[in-house]
Amino acid sequence: MALNGLRVGVEPCGVIADGDAFVAGEMGRCTADFAVLAVTHEAEAAVDRGYFILSEVVVKTSQHAYCVLGRASTWGDSDLLSMELQLAAYVGLKRVLAPELSASTNVASYARTLLALASNTAGVPVVVRVRAAEGAWARWNRVRMLCGHQARLQVALELGDDACELPQWRAEPVQLIVLPTSMFIGNNAGFPVLRKDHQAEIKRWMDHTVAYVIRQSEDNVDLLDYVRYLRFLAGTLEELSTAAAASAEYRDVLQAPLQPLMDHLESATYETFEMDLPKYDHYEHAMMRAIQDSPRKEIVLMVVGAGRGPLVTRALRAARQAGRSVQVIAIEKNPSALVELQLRNANDWGHQVTLIRADMRGWVPAQRADILVSELLGSFGDNELSPECLDAACRLLLAPHGVCIPQSYSAYVAPLSSTLLHARAQAYGDGHGLETPYVVNIHAAHILAEPQIMWSFSHTQPSDQIMGDNRHNQRWAAATFRVQASSLVHGLAGYFDAVLYDNVELSIRPDTHTEDMHSWFPMYFPIKQPMTVNPGDELTVHMWRRSRESRTWYEWAVESPGGEASSASSSLIHNINAHEYWIGH
Repeated sequence: MALNGLRVGVEPCGVIADGDAFVAGEMGRCTADFAVLAVTHEAEAAVDRGYFILSEVVVKTSQHAYCVLGRASTWGDSDLLSMELQLAAYVGLKRVLAPELSASTNVASYARTLLALASNTAGVPVVVRVRAAEGAWARWNRVRMLCGHQARLQVALELGDDACELPQWRAEPVQLIVLPTSMFIGNNAGFPVLRKDHQAEIKRWMDHTVAYVIRQSEDNVDLLDYVRYLRFLAGTLEELSTAAAASAEYRDVLQAPLQPLMDHLESATYETFEMDLPKYDHYEHAMMRAIQDSPRKEIVLMVVGAGRGPLVTRALRAARQAGRSVQVIAIEKNPSALVELQLRNANDWGHQVTLIRADMRGWVPAQRADILVSELLGSFGDNELSPECLDAACRLLLAPHGVCIPQSYSAYVAPLSSTLLHARAQAYGDGHGLETPYVVNIHAAHILAEPQIMWSFSHTQPSDQIMGDNRHNQRWAAATFRVQASSLVHGLAGYFDAVLYDNVELSIRPDTHTEDMHSWFPMYFPIKQPMTVNPGDELTVHMWRRSRESRTWYEWAVESPGGEASSASSSLIHNINAHEYWIGH
């Protein structure tokens, strides 16, 4: 029944004594995918008895358990609640919704009950029900922290008349969006629809992996009309662009950054990079401009780290477009990739290209290059050792006053909230994952402030001025951010932008992202202990790029002086002396 992955459930008002009959009858008539039903009703005597009798149980068999979410009938009696969860696990219910976490809830007692159940009851996750309103996120955050960030905690977020844009909730473990029928209005034909602002918010949630629940606020409404409308709304979503569709399967998937100097890349990895046509279009344009501007009659262009040759193809095309004579040299240290380069030189390039199997940092040519081109940029700009590689390449391979593409690049960070990313980092690498940066297509997250620049690298200086050691490539920077909404800081998002040549630029910063480019996902730098911030609070990010012998690494820390509603806090300095992560030279 689900449309494009959309799952819609119904929650009837009133007492449903026979859940199996409701599923087989009314739920099917409404074309819903699941129902939210009480686990038991009028079952208070079961605690003294030690078991439920048949008339107290709503869903009596496992036949329909796959399409039922349980709803706890009580919260005050933890013994009854524990019995309900045991029954839910036995029947096969996937989740049980707790009573609403409201302004009148004793948050500490609520959290204590949740934690006790999570510790003692194996099986069914308990979903915290929250109504989107002022103070709701703070209450949920208190519960989460009192429960020690239990990974099994999930949220059912109920929207209402005031719900518009809720970015901080998209960083939370929201599994269900609950829409009361009272939230809808009638159209000219009398059918239920949502206001424009509510439609926009629901569509934003449809880009996330959540299910929807139509909660029946009044007896005299037909849930079928509401389910149909939500499916209609899903059908109006714009299709993902080709680039977005290609990246969608990697949403919130943590990936270890590449180590291109230590490891030889596989052909499939090169192939993935080569699918990013906008990136290579920009490189081609930059090379054409550099060729046109070169005063040399016979131009030598070297592609360092040529891989399977996508930049070589673009260099030859740029030379033709510029109408200039260009000798193209491809340098690659991966012996397997060199086989493919030889094949392409014979089949595609007409043996026009000189192929060199060498490390760019150690080869000395008979004639230096007028234009040096590389695609060593990483998600943080310098995290694949572009500065170290291009320093050596410029010193050995580039003619005086030659041009390096890229000419410069800069790293940016922004504070980030994402329960999902933090949980995945915590589970990564046998518990050592919270002091390691990752490449990730950030999606279920809230970026808490505009990214700020941390440092830059430039390859425009004469090669004889480049130092022989690597001290000049070490960096330290601090940036201060002011957050606008209550959030839990789970780490930092990292981005880069680059000047390839003159005004030809690439960027993965959210506000300047190169259109349809998908070669690079942002970086994620976790922090071990998440930090609570409130509107107006300042956050200061400290970051270091350190290098010693054959290793380069990052260290990072976050501090907040606090504010009117929060106290001062500091994270530890992560990855000190590269004890968890480094990039090998």
